[in-house]
Amino acid sequence: MGGLPVATTGIARQVRGVLTRQTFAAFELRDYRLLWANNFSFALVQGIERFAFSWLVIDTLAAGDIYLGLAAFTLGIPVFFFSLPAGVLADRWNRRILLIVSQVIVLAGALLAAILLWMDLMTLRVALGMALFVGTGVAVGQPVRQALIPAVVPTHRLMNAITLNTAGQTVSQMLGPGLGGIAIWVAGLEGNFALQAILMGAGLLFLIPLRIPARALTPAIAAGSALRVMAADLVEGFRFIVSSDNMRSLFILLLVTSLVINGPWVTLLPRVAQLQLDADGPAASWLFVFLGMGLTCSSLALASLRSGLRNAGGWFTCALMTSSAFAIVIGFSHSYLLTALLLSLTGLSAGVFSNLNLTLIQSYTPQPVMGRVMAIFTLIMLGGTPVGGLLGGLGAAWLGAGQWFSLCGAASVAVGAVFLLTQPKLRRMHSHPETPVASPAESGPG
Repeated sequence: MGGLPVATTGIARQVRGVLTRQTFAAFELRDYRLLWANNFSFALVQGIERFAFSWLVIDTLAAGDIYLGLAAFTLGIPVFFFSLPAGVLADRWNRRILLIVSQVIVLAGALLAAILLWMDLMTLRVALGMALFVGTGVAVGQPVRQALIPAVVPTHRLMNAITLNTAGQTVSQMLGPGLGGIAIWVAGLEGNFALQAILMGAGLLFLIPLRIPARALTPAIAAGSALRVMAADLVEGFRFIVSSDNMRSLFILLLVTSLVINGPWVTLLPRVAQLQLDADGPAASWLFVFLGMGLTCSSLALASLRSGLRNAGGWFTCALMTSSAFAIVIGFSHSYLLTALLLSLTGLSAGVFSNLNLTLIQSYTPQPVMGRVMAIFTLIMLGGTPVGGLLGGLGAAWLGAGQWFSLCGAASVAVGAVFLLTQPKLRRMHSHPETPVASPAESGPG
């Protein structure tokens, strides 16, 4: 099979020492540093809040598995309504203002949740409402921050910048539950939500000096035609994805990952830790830290590549199958140490998959449709995860949390194998196009 990776040492052979200057080359750019720091703090809060809402439902409010899935669903459902319009705005309007608005929404939601817990006014309905409100802020901001990376980074550093950003966001979301667990141990769940508000406020400070390259203004859109123009813009974004075999495959695999891997991970791992590992809140949250350790190692290795990665499509498909195989075993584990080890190994392969997936999508997407493509990416990634979480809650109530966890891993392995065997062009995709993507004809301010 042409282009199929044959050994996991292939990446290592291309890395001439991890943590070299090449690893952090994009950090030489001032505005990228500011954007990365903001993205890191935002993703850190996301990691904390996902665990916090799960623990709020199963521990503080003592609700069942179905409500656990419902909490994950309400946290992500705003993506279905706001991510696509936000992507259109990201291609037309001031992206810095959109980022600020999104973070203020999340900050307000976290602060209100902390106050309600301190006043002992938190109920299940209120918790679901808070999750819905916070999810709105995430849905508005995520496609914008993803689309900004190619705007502040030159083409020759784009792969390094994408990898570092993806690594930072992914690792922070994995470290977030551990930090949130410490906050619960020190100050209770209300302290956890207060910490989220503090971190979100700190992240806003990085947006103040951020300079986004100016873009030419577009002609004003008449009020009556705004919806028609937005719909046409969205159709153009979807048409770009569907018209490319490789891009279509990348998004299908992303959808599978969101539904049967990310959703169950976020929703069911705390329950698996509680029922099968007899872990309390802090111990359960630190399982995500072990996952983050593996993610850190593989992400730094990818960032250290000197000349990109050949057969990157094959690498990321194999990585998906590997992490899914570990999920099968984790679902049956009753040992905390074994689960921690498996999660560390899962992190190694998941880091390769998550970094290469976004790298391939952004590297092969032209700037004029970047905001809309990232909006679709966000819709699938953040929208598919809560749907998978809802299904995970139903599946856990039917089969048990661990059993559903393993079943999802097996399904993901099967789908990955089909694409690996039937999509040779996907397997042979380089980490960046050998001929540059068409130069942008950008429109809209900042």
